[in-house]
Amino acid sequence: MAVDTAPELPHARLEARAGTALGLRLRLRNRMMAAGLLRPVIDDWVANDGQILATGARADPAYVYLLQGAEARQTITLLVPAHVAPDTMLRSSIGFPGMGDQRIAVEVRVLAAAEPGIPQAPVDVSLDVALPLGGEGVSAADEFGSIAQASYSLVAGLAGLDMIPARWLVAELLTAVCEAGEAHARTPEGQALLDRLGRTRFFKNGVVAFASAQAPRWILSGLSASSGLHAALGGQIGQGQLLYIWERWLLGLADADIESNETTAAQVRVPDSTLQMYASDLGTSADRWFGTLVLGLARLSPRIAAALEVIAERAPAAPDDSSAAGGSSPPQDVMGEDGPLSR
Repeated sequence: MAVDTAPELPHARLEARAGTALGLRLRLRNRMMAAGLLRPVIDDWVANDGQILATGARADPAYVYLLQGAEARQTITLLVPAHVAPDTMLRSSIGFPGMGDQRIAVEVRVLAAAEPGIPQAPVDVSLDVALPLGGEGVSAADEFGSIAQASYSLVAGLAGLDMIPARWLVAELLTAVCEAGEAHARTPEGQALLDRLGRTRFFKNGVVAFASAQAPRWILSGLSASSGLHAALGGQIGQGQLLYIWERWLLGLADADIESNETTAAQVRVPDSTLQMYASDLGTSADRWFGTLVLGLARLSPRIAAALEVIAERAPAAPDDSSAAGGSSPPQDVMGEDGPLSR
């Protein structure tokens, strides 16, 4: 068995018996100046007689989030078809969408199958994979390096969004909108709007829907997935969130003047994300999640803000003791209130 792990175009050449499981143990290294979300795509086997055979490929983990300069491990399992004749050559390849057009070649010469009843020992191969495949790492000192890297990282980021489980990003977006709503609630206008909305059927229906669907737990779980994955790779929890990565890309556009080709400008730093801390503060309270969400939407969308004003105008009058109780926030236990949804 011979394995070639050339740094630019790694590939594996090996011999294995028919019916053997192959484990390709990849050590992934990100040489780019941007983070990337990796999902390997494995081609079917192509035999030297032209047959197309299934590889039964499986990647563990299915996705790998790799920061700039970081390393991670991923195992790809392939199966050598059991019915292939000895001396057949099987070829496949592994690619990473958004990380270049080059691919990792895999070639297997099939040996005779073992005697019936004798288990087939798996064959493991270790490969060093530097990304992007077939390209040099990007240096900030290169001519026009800043604009080229900004463009490349944007393309890679958009490609990554096609591959990630959508709940990660949706959970972060919902929390970011709620955080904006929390800030709006601290203003007199926001307090007044929340107070009026809190006395409407609209508000109570929304809280009931959030609680019934366990939306707060769903959001908290989604935030933990992306942040926990990054923390497991040695990073800070807040920096593992997708919105933080995009914020860092946006502010990174100011780090260098591409007209003068100078790279000595002071970097603009984005503070660590507070989304998970804020979400933990909201906890599983459907009242707080829904209230801050509608305020955040009112802050971000003039169209929704106008509709919410129409709903708030139909709110019943506040109780006589509202001023003594503060009156600037909706009921704290909407689910526990007596009476029908229509107030």
